Amino acid sequence: EISAVHVRHVIPAGDVVVEPPPPTATGVKITEDAASTTFAFTSSAGAAVQAVLRHSPVVLEVSANGVLLQRVNARNYLNFERYRRARARLPPDSASDASAKPDDVVLDSAAHPYGLDTHGLWEEDFGGHTDKKPRGPASVGMDVTFEGDVPGLFGLSEHMTKASLPFYDEPYRFFNLDVFEYENNEPMALYGAIPFLWAIHRGAGGAPSMASAFIWINPSETFVKLERNAGAPQDSGPAHAWWTSESGVVDVAVLVGPAPAQVSGQFHDLTGPAPLPPLWALGKHQCRWNYMNEKDVATVDAGFDKNDIPYDVMWLDIEHTDGKAYFTWHPQNFPTPGKMVDAISAKRRKFVNVVDPHIKKDDKFRVFKEIKDQGMFIKKVDWKMMDDPTDSKPADWDSEPEKIPDPEAKQPEVWNEEEDGKWEHPKIENPAFKGEWKPRQIVDPSSPTSDFEGWCWPGTSGYPDFTDPKMREYWGSNFALDKYAGTNADTYVWNDMNEPSVFNGPEVTCPRDAVHPNGNVEHRDVHNMYGYYVHRATFEGLEKRTPGDRPFVLTRSFFISSHRYAAIWTGDNYAKWEHLGTSIAMVGALTLGGQSLVGADVGGFFKHPSTEMAVRWYQLGVLAYPFLRNHAHLETPRREPHVFDDDTMQKIKASLQLRYRMLPLWYTIFEEYHRLGKPVVRPLFWDFLQDPVTHSNEEAVENQIMLGDVVLVHSVSAPMSEVSQATVYLPVAAGWYDLYTGALSPPGSYTVPLTMDTIPAFYRAGTVVPLKNRVRRSSACMTLDPHTLHIYVDPATGEATGRLYLDDYKTKAYRDGKSFLEVLFEYKGGVLRAASTKGAPPAEVSAEVERVKIFGLAKRPSKAALTQKGATTELQEPRVAELPVGLGGGAAALSAELKVM
Repeated sequence: EISAVHVRHVIPAGDVVVEPPPPTATGVKITEDAASTTFAFTSSAGAAVQAVLRHSPVVLEVSANGVLLQRVNARNYLNFERYRRARARLPPDSASDASAKPDDVVLDSAAHPYGLDTHGLWEEDFGGHTDKKPRGPASVGMDVTFEGDVPGLFGLSEHMTKASLPFYDEPYRFFNLDVFEYENNEPMALYGAIPFLWAIHRGAGGAPSMASAFIWINPSETFVKLERNAGAPQDSGPAHAWWTSESGVVDVAVLVGPAPAQVSGQFHDLTGPAPLPPLWALGKHQCRWNYMNEKDVATVDAGFDKNDIPYDVMWLDIEHTDGKAYFTWHPQNFPTPGKMVDAISAKRRKFVNVVDPHIKKDDKFRVFKEIKDQGMFIKKVDWKMMDDPTDSKPADWDSEPEKIPDPEAKQPEVWNEEEDGKWEHPKIENPAFKGEWKPRQIVDPSSPTSDFEGWCWPGTSGYPDFTDPKMREYWGSNFALDKYAGTNADTYVWNDMNEPSVFNGPEVTCPRDAVHPNGNVEHRDVHNMYGYYVHRATFEGLEKRTPGDRPFVLTRSFFISSHRYAAIWTGDNYAKWEHLGTSIAMVGALTLGGQSLVGADVGGFFKHPSTEMAVRWYQLGVLAYPFLRNHAHLETPRREPHVFDDDTMQKIKASLQLRYRMLPLWYTIFEEYHRLGKPVVRPLFWDFLQDPVTHSNEEAVENQIMLGDVVLVHSVSAPMSEVSQATVYLPVAAGWYDLYTGALSPPGSYTVPLTMDTIPAFYRAGTVVPLKNRVRRSSACMTLDPHTLHIYVDPATGEATGRLYLDDYKTKAYRDGKSFLEVLFEYKGGVLRAASTKGAPPAEVSAEVERVKIFGLAKRPSKAALTQKGATTELQEPRVAELPVGLGGGAAALSAELKVM
């Protein structure tokens, strides 16, 4: 920025984009002429990429394999409002003079010459709050056009809207907020911000379809307006996105794909890989606001065991603390927290406590006092006004007198100077007189500051400056076992209210003109990253607390790259059918944004679900939510699985047992996400881009989701009294096996009758699926149990492939390159073999396979044999069964099950 009046905030290296950044392409060919510069190279995936930079006006055109995908600044919406002196219209340098000429291109909206509405540029009132803007307007903006036939745009998490993003009249807003009872089908801001937008580009004339994406890396308030050409249909043709942020810099990335796996890989190359979560994090989490005392915790825990329902993690909300002072325990309700936590650990389960970032104001509270004494709270400014030192009195200011002779007055005809004296012309106020000159008043940049205080759960609270590495280091140190009394190494952390939530603040958050002492940065510049810095500090603290352990942190607020540090849930949802249904889109948008350890509160947070809704929510969650937690509001009835009637409990239990049987598959898919960036669950187009139905069909896009490339699940988001059947779309593939019955169906659209026992779910034909049949009280209790392999045969080839990954499920030992086992399975010609293996299984886990079940056999097998290390052993004759006929009819098929050990 030329002659910058203030320093713009730039995200520190490594906080979002990895440091060092990804290596540049090799073999780049650069050609240029007077009008443009062209860069051409081959991507690591083998795509021929070309980027053409048009010089005037500035436009960047990006193509892959000869297909134009994106044009950045195609509509010339580039905007860069430069800092200027107080109340000035133009930036303080001659280079800005052009912006005063109406016929020249204007890149600075605040300097626009056509009667600009300047209200709010320097000060803005909202809801009884005044946002001082001592640095003035500083917004940046740009547009991007996704070219070709674009049936839909996806991503832009977090909003409660459809998966295929609607083109609303209003823009999508990114401004992380503590939203109470958020609304469906709205572009309103929610808890987190991932300004990352995907596009599908349909192939023309037999050409393959492609995917691309665009990232806008700016943590200030941001708006994204999605538009089509005037009069164009909403599901075809080019699509436009106009990005605007309140402050900061223009920092964007174009991801060219052109396959979805490559787009996801490019995103993680840029922002870093996600850590591999511990296995227990993929199990059942039991939470409520609040379990009120140690007896309550023990009773809930015992209820799961009494009914043989598996779960992995007990959670405590804010009521466990002493007066909402985090890192403490309520002395009456939790007098022996260490004993309580150890009792959960003894059952090989984990504990999670909420630790929010607002710090109770109490000089007797150690954490508050230490942060205050080190000056690490966010500051408020006691704004004072001052004379503008750049303002000077105009030379002609005193050219007019204060009073002038009254032009209407005349000397009376009867006036006699001898008797009346000399007549004096009466004077009046001079309308041209400017009065006493006073310099313009501006906000004093040296106005005094003090710790910002806001109202939250503890009452008056301080808000630490988590942008400061020293504050993050201090915060993390408080999770040490010798500081956080009552916890053990099996205790992990939930960061809630970290938007941050300020009950008496503007929009229930921190004022934008509050100042972070680290760098003297206004809160407006970093707002959407505040929650990111909180959960990052927590994650890093847990890493140091227990070296070698895999930390677990749950966050409500997030930003790009939060996947490196935390799990995410979709916030305070409702026990409503529409919230159950839309969770497919919300979870899918998060995973497209690189965040795969995500989920929605099962059963809804507010209100209480009917028994039917509770069953349906669990049936979906166990197959579609990587992070599976039940949570509920303080004022709702209890809803642990065993408190429902027996029929409801048994259905919920069956769903949870299915989740635990499928944990080997979940864990294997998570390792692929960790290593390659492939979303754990994802919209259908991600795996079936060449099937155009997955681009825009309502059922396929809004009601279905994939678990890896293996399982397809269809949600049921209405009661049986309203919907007794579902329309299911099975994408173009070798075929699909019913997850519950094994019935084989070809691709196509089908009407499926519904029952309360299951929801529609299918395994893709041609896959080998690792499972475990023995479900125990927690995932840790299953690590020594053997595996079962299900083989879903491709009916055309009779073949299948699959993968199993395992390690010790809890430490980082796998990073040594050998303390894990990866097996690639191949079923071909009636033989299942380990096509390749890598590593060695840790001693404390089992890599054994005890059973194999094959689905889709055309002929009845008569015998089976096992060959190990060159020795062959005859096995028991397989148990053969006839499979039900699938959707759309088709030939009958068989299954065969054999015991291997």
